[in-house]
Amino acid sequence: MTTSNANFKSAVFLSEIGSDHLPLFHFPLLAQFNDLLHFITTRQGGCSDPPFSSFNLASHVGDREEHVLKNRDKLAKALGISAKHFFFNHQEHGTNILLINHNQKAGLDNDKNSTDVIPASDALVTDQKNVCLLIFVADCVPILLFDYRKKIIGLVHAGWKGTVGLISQKTVQFMQSHYGSQGQDILCAIGPSIGPCCYQIGMDVLVKVRESFPQEEHHLICYASHLKKHYFNLWQANIIQLLKAGIPEKNIALAELCTSCHSDQFFSSRKEQGLTGRFAAGIMLR
Repeated sequence: MTTSNANFKSAVFLSEIGSDHLPLFHFPLLAQFNDLLHFITTRQGGCSDPPFSSFNLASHVGDREEHVLKNRDKLAKALGISAKHFFFNHQEHGTNILLINHNQKAGLDNDKNSTDVIPASDALVTDQKNVCLLIFVADCVPILLFDYRKKIIGLVHAGWKGTVGLISQKTVQFMQSHYGSQGQDILCAIGPSIGPCCYQIGMDVLVKVRESFPQEEHHLICYASHLKKHYFNLWQANIIQLLKAGIPEKNIALAELCTSCHSDQFFSSRKEQGLTGRFAAGIMLR
């Protein structure tokens, strides 16, 4: 169950939102729904200083807290919501899936920091309205999920560990088991992340890829013989998982933007040797 990246919808569009003209990427696949808010931020338009310049949204990378909060407020203002609606928690490069229910939403409304009271996870799922799910990335794969019939949203943070742990497939299966979602009703948007052009891996990761994708290795690993280096296609690895979970090809959109190649637009931990900020992927039911 494999296919070329070229088979998938690759269109994303950039718009400038709000009075400050904040640049945000969107997927036409998701933008057609008025009851859904979604976005991918860039590294541009904020107040953070180098090496976090300028629109860093993560507080765990060493940036000044006041700059992070100012950037989050600017994002909320551009989106036309309150920063209180943002829901995010500690990401640990695992495969834990967190269901956001009424209790967690109440905590959000009461101004609690979700990172203080919620278990670590790398996938968030909810049917609650006005909860803007956020993940922070700088090469890892952000995946936005939307069941347009049952009005369920999900957001996945898939680094190499989450990818070989099949977090995308597991999140779709969670939506199916918990809410009764049908594969043909789930739309999936794969955001900017490090591409197969740049994601060099060592033997430790190669072994894990072979264990998780024994039939698909030749679709996922490119060996550059002249460099004696292996490259891993994170995009294709997550597409394979979505297909196996019953998502039709027509329901999958791929940004096909490499963060390392486009480090002027996106933070890239690999390109910037770990010292950089994080951009965000977000999704919310209005």
